[in-house]
Amino acid sequence: MTEEIYPMPFFVNLIVSDLEGSSKFYQETLGFKHIFTMPGPGGRPILVHLRWSKYADLLLSLPRDGKPVPEPRGAGVSLGFQMLERFDGSVDALAEQAQAEGANIASGPLDQPWNVRELTILDPDGYQLVFTAPLNPNLRFDEVVTRAADSK
Repeated sequence: MTEEIYPMPFFVNLIVSDLEGSSKFYQETLGFKHIFTMPGPGGRPILVHLRWSKYADLLLSLPRDGKPVPEPRGAGVSLGFQMLERFDGSVDALAEQAQAEGANIASGPLDQPWNVRELTILDPDGYQLVFTAPLNPNLRFDEVVTRAADSK
């Protein structure tokens, strides 16, 4: 099946040190779908387009200048992904698969006062990925805010 190609109003491009290794990690360990790989000079891949779910696209690319990416990568930034139908909506199922594949689980799965179960995984380059699933989808927004405020 060919995945739909659509205009992306927003996307993230992570500059990675090993394009093939990172692409494999996102697909095999985390379950991202491969959309396409863009060849560069000499046919060597320079960009991989992956998808978590519709409108949750992620690009991986090598540094354009060919120089190593400065450390720390992504300091102060985390990428959030809602589980939706992935892994039947279970953060725990993703954690189990990621652990079996040797992923670096930074925290979780943990229940958070803002009404989500949360799992934080570091990718091979140290980028922080946060996967969430609602604990109680029937809570109103004002109830979530009150619970989060009361947890402090």
